[in-house]
Amino acid sequence: MTRALPDPESLLADAPLVWAALQTAGWSAAALDELLGATARTHLDRDELAPLLRRTDGGSALEVLARLFVLGTGVDLKQARRAGVPESWLVPDGFDVAAAVRLQPVVHGGVEVLVAHDPGRAASGVHPDQVLGVGAASLTLAAATPRAHVGRTLDLGAGSGIQALLAEDHSDVVVATDTNPRAAAYTRLSAALGGRDVQARTGSLLEPVQGEAYDLVVSNPPFVIGPGSGYTYRDGGMDGDELCRRLVAELPAVLAPDGHAVLLANWLHVAGEDGDARVQSWFGPDVDGWVVQRELAAPEDYVTAWLRDTDEGPRFDALYEAWLDWFALRDVEAVAFGVLALRPGTGRVHLDDAPQPVAPSWGEEVPAFFARQEALDRGVLATAWRLRDDVRLHQVAARSDEGWIAQTQVLQQEAGLRWSGAVDVYGATLLAGCDGSRRLGELLSVLASSAGISEADAAEQVVPVVERLVQQGFLVP
Repeated sequence: MTRALPDPESLLADAPLVWAALQTAGWSAAALDELLGATARTHLDRDELAPLLRRTDGGSALEVLARLFVLGTGVDLKQARRAGVPESWLVPDGFDVAAAVRLQPVVHGGVEVLVAHDPGRAASGVHPDQVLGVGAASLTLAAATPRAHVGRTLDLGAGSGIQALLAEDHSDVVVATDTNPRAAAYTRLSAALGGRDVQARTGSLLEPVQGEAYDLVVSNPPFVIGPGSGYTYRDGGMDGDELCRRLVAELPAVLAPDGHAVLLANWLHVAGEDGDARVQSWFGPDVDGWVVQRELAAPEDYVTAWLRDTDEGPRFDALYEAWLDWFALRDVEAVAFGVLALRPGTGRVHLDDAPQPVAPSWGEEVPAFFARQEALDRGVLATAWRLRDDVRLHQVAARSDEGWIAQTQVLQQEAGLRWSGAVDVYGATLLAGCDGSRRLGELLSVLASSAGISEADAAEQVVPVVERLVQQGFLVP
């Protein structure tokens, strides 16, 4: 039997009382980490409550609140009252009471927000209309979001509202939309708990914001590709990767002239097609696009991951077979996942395959990437490039009779997408001279002279390498 979900709208009135109780108890992400330990999230994901119950058995207000809102376990009604929790936020749990919702503190880029969401995890079953807490996809989008101050931000497909809450810190106006009315209600509830100003609206895709313009659009849409639409938070209800394609095509209508959009997407690699060309074709002639592919999964791995996410239990085998059959009928060879960025432009789209570990926050790379593309248009040799400050050169040298001889040299970024790549001695010398004071053409002339080759030959070898280093952000104008 499907369990009933709480009504987040009914909790709004007493949200200030809950916020006051949390503040009085000293609730914060840091305090909860100290109380529950560094492995708390792993224990929760595995439904291993015993270690966390042991750490919260002292009866303090913070321990009671942690049991209610983080662990999801029952406490004595008197304890809940002493901790300041209003009864409107409590539900019966045997002889005890439990919290109607869960609260998840999230810290990103020095900004801490509090996210309210439905009880339950994959291990205890996921309701079709459940509004989940902050997971890996949400954090991926948060990391890729530019954090420069803007006038208006749109969070499309807001879910529990994490992107809208974080954007409120650097936006004059934040609008959050979701097709699920419960998600919009949770966004309002989360905003009320933290005293944040977010407008939450209900509607599909861009319907709630027609005729409006935004400087920043972020979206974690229901991008999962499969045969069904059983989970509102996950399944878009359109065939294949159509929802993501449609979203990319329609987003320019709500972008301000200097605006940027960043979204998560899945796209198919189909037999006989170029998967990279497929996603690049989604971008219209009126935008420039950047595709950062983070994963490429075989159909069986993709299906297994998403069935595990909803803990289908005894239905796993049947759903697995049906899903793979669905992929086979469409000749799907793989499913890609990544971050798509776009801005008003001239139809140029670039794709990067970036499976490497990246910085916890790399959103500044989005506007910087497009700025570097504009600099390339002005001419590689005519531009004075500068080696980015976070780039390091790592050398592996072998001892010889003449001393240490470098065998390999690798450039590594410490920030952003953390690209790395080998470079020869001439390339390293050239990059060392890129301090922004001289055009590349001048540096190339010196390099060609020292190497004993013509400037034309030097340019033929160096320019493609420099273009790639610019695209990856090693060199900036």
